[in-house]
Amino acid sequence: MPLSRPTYAEARAAFRWAAGFRALGWAPTADVSLGETIVDRHAGSGRRALSWFGKSGSCREFTFDELSQLSTRFANLLRSLGVGKGDRVAGFLPRVPEAIVAMLGSWKAGAIYVPIFTGFGSDAIGYRMAHSRARVLCTHWEYRDRVPPALPEATIVTVTRDGEASRGDISFWPALEGRPVLGESARYRRDEPAVILYTSGSTGPPKGVKIAANFLLAVDPYVTYALDLRQDDVFWPTGDPGWGYGLVCYMAALARGVPVISHEAAPTAALCLERLRDLGVTNLATTPTLLRGIMALGAEAVRRHDVRVRAVGSCREPLNAEVVTFFREHWGVTVMDHYGSSEFGLPIGNLRAVDMTVKPGSMGLPLPGCDVAVVDDSGREVPTGAVGQIGMRPDAEGYYSLGYREDPERTRELARDDWVTIGDLARRDADGYFWFEGRADDVIKSAGYRIGPFEVESAILKHPAVAEAAVVGVPDALRGQIVKAYVVLKPGCGVAPGLDAEIADAVKTHVGRHQYPRIIEFLAELPKTETGKIQRFRLRQR
Repeated sequence: MPLSRPTYAEARAAFRWAAGFRALGWAPTADVSLGETIVDRHAGSGRRALSWFGKSGSCREFTFDELSQLSTRFANLLRSLGVGKGDRVAGFLPRVPEAIVAMLGSWKAGAIYVPIFTGFGSDAIGYRMAHSRARVLCTHWEYRDRVPPALPEATIVTVTRDGEASRGDISFWPALEGRPVLGESARYRRDEPAVILYTSGSTGPPKGVKIAANFLLAVDPYVTYALDLRQDDVFWPTGDPGWGYGLVCYMAALARGVPVISHEAAPTAALCLERLRDLGVTNLATTPTLLRGIMALGAEAVRRHDVRVRAVGSCREPLNAEVVTFFREHWGVTVMDHYGSSEFGLPIGNLRAVDMTVKPGSMGLPLPGCDVAVVDDSGREVPTGAVGQIGMRPDAEGYYSLGYREDPERTRELARDDWVTIGDLARRDADGYFWFEGRADDVIKSAGYRIGPFEVESAILKHPAVAEAAVVGVPDALRGQIVKAYVVLKPGCGVAPGLDAEIADAVKTHVGRHQYPRIIEFLAELPKTETGKIQRFRLRQR
């Protein structure tokens, strides 16, 4: 029999943070141990925690017992290097088991973990190391050459290929051998930072968002209602644990004793279908980019794989309605779009564990326990249907971030009256659903109209030849700006005569004549971050 689901109104009315405290084994007034919460309390059972698949074809499973012991050994290594409470430890690591060990071990030592994406180059790594003043950098032999040659006061621990480190580095695995597998796990106040996550700001240098040790409690509504994560799930978060969404999915699942699947290589659409089938994945947390890639393979390719997922969640970029419709038809599953940010956590979503209507293209409703609105620059709520900034009112228990590291001015700029805003624009319909409109600096102002890129991109994707699209504003003497679209076609589709006019007509038909792209450029691929987010600023620079 299917589980009975509360209505959205019932879930909000019944919500109490006490359920999250119980799930984590925390007391509201006590300090918390992240290492103990995530792995140590599940040790002794022999249960699997991590199934890892290397890009060379290797694979390995780790139990909670093993992750507990390895992370304690890493914590003791850090202590031997002088790392103490509040020091920063950076990880420039791919999706490898050592990344999980380093993160957990850093928290056991009382440090603040600084994830650095493996897509970054030397300058970006150097900035994050210098700004965070990290005492230790843990990296991988495959990425070692990108590390700047001069990192003042930083010790480098490298996952080596043959066990031998060079350049004065410490070799990861030999350094753990013989270290104690028992030891105290540091405790944090819930309002102390546990992570510094650098965001790629639209202007100025990257901002170091201080993520509170409270983050596991803050995302409990998301895990419970949106992910609908269950003890018997075969859970695959395709993201990297070195960025916000991946970190949350990995650590929140492990904290609840749910094992995680991890692939070193970023999955292609074809590989994703194979793994979903072969591993019997039941719960998939992924990105629109990967889902659009699967959709681009076509219905026949999707039907060839016996996929049995019961839950699919998407985050990071808005999810187009066409994607939701496709997977409803071919998997019998509604892909649930979710909204999150480094500063907010995950406060808005379509909720699988709640009996609610899903409006394809909408990011959903505020999660139970989250107070979210659309506000103007003064912090006043805007009328229904009007575009404004997404504002979140801080909660006394469920707070996620603590502002920006060593940047009080930009931290103060987050406040709009008693709301916090970060420059994400949305509108809210008469039923309370949020619809993403883009970043404040992505909005196109043309002939007095404010045009959000997402709506135009969604209309372009309705054309059967289009795989991906991104739109930006370009200067125009008459209108101020006009819409320009960059389009990637599906495999096998060429730029036929009249195709640009067909795409423009699709936008005119679906979202209005004032929003159609007056210029269309076809590309082989769109510029994206390591996490798959389209970089519209790079398109504007073209």
